[in-house]
Amino acid sequence: MKFINLVLFSAVTALASKPPVKQTEDSELYNSLDHAIKEYIKKNNGTKFDDHVPSNISIDKAAAPASKITNEAEARGFIKYAGAAYCGKDSVLKWNCANCNGYAAGASEAVYFSDEDTNTAGYLAVNKGKSLIVLGYRGTKNIENWLHNIDISFTKANLPSPYQDANIHTGFITMCNALYPASLAAFKNAIAKYPNYKVVFTGHSLGGALATLTAFKLAQAGVISWNKVNLLSYGQPRVGNPKFAQFLNSKAMTATRVTAYADLVAISPGRTFGYEHNQHNMHINEDGKTVKCSIYEEDENCISDHIIPSIDAHFNFWDQRMNSKC
Repeated sequence: MKFINLVLFSAVTALASKPPVKQTEDSELYNSLDHAIKEYIKKNNGTKFDDHVPSNISIDKAAAPASKITNEAEARGFIKYAGAAYCGKDSVLKWNCANCNGYAAGASEAVYFSDEDTNTAGYLAVNKGKSLIVLGYRGTKNIENWLHNIDISFTKANLPSPYQDANIHTGFITMCNALYPASLAAFKNAIAKYPNYKVVFTGHSLGGALATLTAFKLAQAGVISWNKVNLLSYGQPRVGNPKFAQFLNSKAMTATRVTAYADLVAISPGRTFGYEHNQHNMHINEDGKTVKCSIYEEDENCISDHIIPSIDAHFNFWDQRMNSKC
C-alpha cells in the first residue's frame, strides 16, 4: 500500500464528526511523524513512497506569469512571520514572541484570532517600516492526529464556468470558515488605515492552507483585488482539485509555495485522491539549493514523491528551522 494511503489518509471517508485534536508540543509532532514513517518502511520492506499521478494541469501564462513569484530573499525572511502564528496570544499581541524578530521585527497593531472548536488560530500584524499588512495562520502541532482526523472529502467551491467543477478540501475550508469572520474584520480595519500597504498571507503546513483559502475568500468577496494578493506558504498541503488549482493559477496574484526535499506534508493529500497544487513552487533541494520549478504544472523535479520522507524536511527551510514550539 502506498505511504499516502497507509499513513496520511487511512480513512478516506468523512471524519469531521470526531472531536477536534488538541495542539501538543513540537516533540510530539516530531515523534508521531517519526513513528508513521518507520511503520511505513517496516511494512513495505524499505519501499520508497510514490505519489506519482500524471498531471494535466496547465497555467495561463498571461494571467500568472513566471514573474509572479516571491523572490528568495523575501521567502527566507517571511519564515519568521509564518512561525509567529505558532506563538501564544499574549506574545503575538505584544509582538515579543520567539519568532517576532529578524525580518518580522517592528510589527505592531497585532490582532489575534482563534477558534476553539476547530483548534485554529491566526493573526494580523502591521509593519509600518516595511509598509506591510501580514495575515499569518498557525499550522498543526500533531501531524499524525491532524491527518487522521480531518475530512479529506471535497466541498464545492461554487465558482462559475469554466471552473464549475472546482472543489476544495472539506476539512481545510471548514477551519478557514471558522476564522474567517475575525480575519475579515481585522483585515478591513487594517486596509482602511493603510490602503497602500502590501498584503501578505502566510503560514506553515496547515497554516499555509488556511492562508491560501483566506486569500481566496477575501478576493472572491471583493475585499481585496487579486493583483494585490501576496501568498507565501511553507510546507503547505494541497487544498483542492485540479480545477480549483487552475482557478487560482488564472489569477494575477503573487503566489509562492516553498517546499523542501522529502517533506511528506507538501505532497498530501495525494494526487491519487484527486488533489492538485496551485502554482508557483519554490523548491529547496536535498543540497539546500533552490530549484527553479515549472510554472505550468506540478514539476516532478520539485515533488518529493519518489523518496522516503524526512521528518526534518517539514521544518527546515534553507538554513532556518520553523519554530513551532513558541
